[in-house]
Amino acid sequence: MKVIDMNKTVAELVKEYPEVSDIMAGLGFKDITSQAALKFMGKVMTIPKGAAIKGIPMDKIISAFEDNDFSVTGIPILDKETVLRETAEDSNTKLKKMIMRLNQGEALETVRADFVREYDSISVHDIVKAEQGLIDDGIPMQEVQKLCDLHSALFHGKTEAEIWEEEEQAAKSEDGNVPEGHPVDVLHRENIALEKILDHALFALDAEEAAVLLNDLKTLRKIGVLYSKKESILMPMLLHHGITGPSDVMWGVDDEIKAEVARLAQKLTTESFPDEKKSARTVLNRMKEMIYKEENIFFPLCFEHLTEEEWLDAYRDLPEMGFVFINDAPKWKHGEDALAKRKSTVPDAVEGGILYFPGGKLTMQQLNGLFKVLPIDITFIDEEDINRFFTNEGKVFSRPLSALDRSTYECHPERVKPMVKKLLDDFKSGARNYMEVWTPNEDHPVRVIYAAVRDENGKYLGAAELVEDFTTVKEHFRARE
Repeated sequence: MKVIDMNKTVAELVKEYPEVSDIMAGLGFKDITSQAALKFMGKVMTIPKGAAIKGIPMDKIISAFEDNDFSVTGIPILDKETVLRETAEDSNTKLKKMIMRLNQGEALETVRADFVREYDSISVHDIVKAEQGLIDDGIPMQEVQKLCDLHSALFHGKTEAEIWEEEEQAAKSEDGNVPEGHPVDVLHRENIALEKILDHALFALDAEEAAVLLNDLKTLRKIGVLYSKKESILMPMLLHHGITGPSDVMWGVDDEIKAEVARLAQKLTTESFPDEKKSARTVLNRMKEMIYKEENIFFPLCFEHLTEEEWLDAYRDLPEMGFVFINDAPKWKHGEDALAKRKSTVPDAVEGGILYFPGGKLTMQQLNGLFKVLPIDITFIDEEDINRFFTNEGKVFSRPLSALDRSTYECHPERVKPMVKKLLDDFKSGARNYMEVWTPNEDHPVRVIYAAVRDENGKYLGAAELVEDFTTVKEHFRARE
């Protein structure tokens, strides 16, 4: 008879009896028995602890093992609340002590060594949860952020990016590929391209090619745009679900990386290269480690908490910022279909006193209030060249209400009419879509923009005239001289 000792960790049991993995997977423990999970969480998680967390009755587990010719021993009675509380309290206490040691000036490498011993067999995902616990306990964000300098010590000399590469294929085979074009797939492609630039920069650093490194650093200044996709689209969604710690800690590190890359891109020269080598290597490695944290901590957290509708929102909004280190990405078929279906169910343009727009909805009162604070005068001329609408808060040019619902040509002197007609004809034919004119007055500069207005299919709807007085702008910059 084979004996299962429930006091042993999952990793120990699987090593002793490989079939334990299949039995547990059949019971609903797939997330504990995956290759990546066994490497970390499985080294500390026991079956009873996992059962308490997942709410799986122990008698069901015992029956499953007995059906597979196992004798079960060492069965503690655990409840979910106790397991979660004890795990969180233990992690929080250890992490608080490490932060305190760093604050007291103890060498980073000494604390890192203890960090490895304490967390060698704990999931990085669990460390993130512990960090969230510290934040909930009132530990300042700047203090928790210091733990990021310890994370890479978990991997025994390998960079986090190297660990990522080793485990990526196993994770994909277990959990399935992220669909092409999915927001995480797009960000993953960006990270792959980013890592190639980082490898090139590190090679230039080792070869002491200052000019090449500087060129790479100038390219890497775009990292802010890539980080902003994570920060402005995905992080607020996690915040909505009450997950604040990882986002806040990552955001702080992102800011430090952006600032240091910008500094090096401005200050690095052939002469300063020897003095800046250490700083350059540090920030390049921090960027590599941020890739790992995104792929193995942040994105999994997003998959765990974000809803289908939130992923669709992310897919819709990502193109707004454009691509950063890649030139293109495939479409997400499901996303395209779902967004098209969503669009078809949007209410009519006006419903219940609400005006619906692609970018949101407003009441008529809100829209009128918005027009009043815009520092720009707007005129709209429809496809038949009739004045249909204007706002004139800036009063740069006179616009009497009597001009509405009249031909725009009636509002222009004879000498100007041919130019107006030519412009509108060009808009209608598609010969051009835009024209900008500045008044020839340096003391009172005014910009006038004429733009064709079209629907989503390119059909001509009319023309807009946008007028803005730049006198105060000029005075602002003159005052700073």
